Amino acid sequence: MDVGSIVGLVPVCYEIGAKVQQRVVIIDACWDRTKRQVDFMVRIAPIMDHDLSRVMNNLLAELNRTLSKAIDTIETVVGKEPHGRTSLLGFGFRAKKAAWVWKKDAVDAIIVDLEHWQRRFDPSWFLLMKISSPVIDSELAKARAAERQARGQATVANNPLAVAVGLRNVLPPNLEQAKSPILPYAPMEWLDICFSDVKAGRRVSGDSRWYIIDTIEVGPLARVRDISRDVRLLAAKLSQTDPLAFGLLNCKGVIGIPRQEPAYPEPGTSPGPASPEHLGLPSPSPRSRSRSPGSRDFSHFQLVFRIPEGMEVLQSLRQLLLNPDEHISLTQKIRIARELAKAVNYVHTFAFVHKNIRPESVLCFEDPNGSRSNVFLVGFDAFRAAGAGTIMAGDMSWDRNVYRHPLRQGDDPADRYRMQHDIYSLGVCLLEVGIWQSFVEYTGGDEVPPSGSPQPQFGQSYYRFQDWLREKKRKANPSEEPTSFLDSLAFKLKDYLVELARTRLPSRMGEQYTRVVVSCLTCLDDENEDFAGVDDTVSDDLVAVHFIETVMKLLDGISV
Repeated sequence: MDVGSIVGLVPVCYEIGAKVQQRVVIIDACWDRTKRQVDFMVRIAPIMDHDLSRVMNNLLAELNRTLSKAIDTIETVVGKEPHGRTSLLGFGFRAKKAAWVWKKDAVDAIIVDLEHWQRRFDPSWFLLMKISSPVIDSELAKARAAERQARGQATVANNPLAVAVGLRNVLPPNLEQAKSPILPYAPMEWLDICFSDVKAGRRVSGDSRWYIIDTIEVGPLARVRDISRDVRLLAAKLSQTDPLAFGLLNCKGVIGIPRQEPAYPEPGTSPGPASPEHLGLPSPSPRSRSRSPGSRDFSHFQLVFRIPEGMEVLQSLRQLLLNPDEHISLTQKIRIARELAKAVNYVHTFAFVHKNIRPESVLCFEDPNGSRSNVFLVGFDAFRAAGAGTIMAGDMSWDRNVYRHPLRQGDDPADRYRMQHDIYSLGVCLLEVGIWQSFVEYTGGDEVPPSGSPQPQFGQSYYRFQDWLREKKRKANPSEEPTSFLDSLAFKLKDYLVELARTRLPSRMGEQYTRVVVSCLTCLDDENEDFAGVDDTVSDDLVAVHFIETVMKLLDGISV
């Protein structure tokens, strides 16, 4: 079905016809991108597994219905006169104008439907890049050869196949097949992002533009060389991201910090806050000499992220949650939830687990009129490759444990980390967004104290949990209590969050949003229907398919 053929029906000689044509061009552009992706998918269909094929078939059936509706609507608006002169519904100019007013909303709705379909389609389509097959490599090469004329920065919107090639090139877990973007060490000045795991930074000398700097410490249990390899792989993967499409900032490179240099300046020694209007870092001088990333004199590594153009004001999700929601609409909350779920999905598409999903690891951009929301997942200090081993170590930080699955809490977690643990953390964040209540509060209000960073403290949510615990204990049978205090507290916290979702969310966010949150929080429970059969024996790709089919599809289907 060629939507582009509709353009010939548009009457360019009339003002109203021009307005129709403008919208048809948008539809045509959507279809041009979609057609390239669908054609590629059809060619590799024989190697797709059953679950992914089922998802794709359902999506294509939706697309067929949407396109049929689009063509019928536009043909109704355009119409044709008996003598071949195109007009709107065959009436005079005033009638055409009336017809356009009548159909304008319908045409605009078609555009929204196509954009929504594309948003649902892309996660599954990019998941195809993880299939190990020479067929995909061959078909990608053919598709890219046909698009050599494309210019400018490749994005998912203008060149999805080029982005797919970049993604596929960095998926293998080795540095030989991925360019490792190493940047030279240089003194930096910093700009705090309130209640965030990251900072804005720029070189002391040189360009005045800024980057987001995400610092990864070399812990006492880790080998510097291993950490260096993993960080370079992560940087190589994130250098291929389209931020607006993936919810992951594009990585310029990684900097190794010598042990004699602090990761950030001492309190009070950094230059005063700089205007964040110019964002980015200069490219290293050709004469700069970068240190070997495998050297043992590095105590930290810094991931350097580009900030998308036009997003001068970025704040953490924690800072948003600590403010009243009287100026945050239901539409904005749904957009934040969709964007965050999208970011978590693409973390897994890039074949690693995040391990630190919480509001401090989320940067949000909200334009002044509230018509646009972008969410970016940062805070990669605990990441690892999805298929790699994991250090079975944790901590007793209550402000972090509230976002961890019970089996991942405490100094000695009971379970190795897997994708479902990220999904659980997402559920806690979506619960906070839904009831707009921060589970962690900070000393010093919402301004960073001059003496250093604010410290987390118990808030009202913690005391409500304590009240809930006392009530449960009063009603409980002592013989049913777990023997481990930590196990008892961790699983009781999970039960409390699930109950909070089921009782507080329906009236505020609706039944569909409630189902998403509960499904995330119970994704490892045997009775969870959305993730039924997804345990530690199944592939990560199957977990991703279930996540796309349930969490992302349900969030996208919420109408506000």
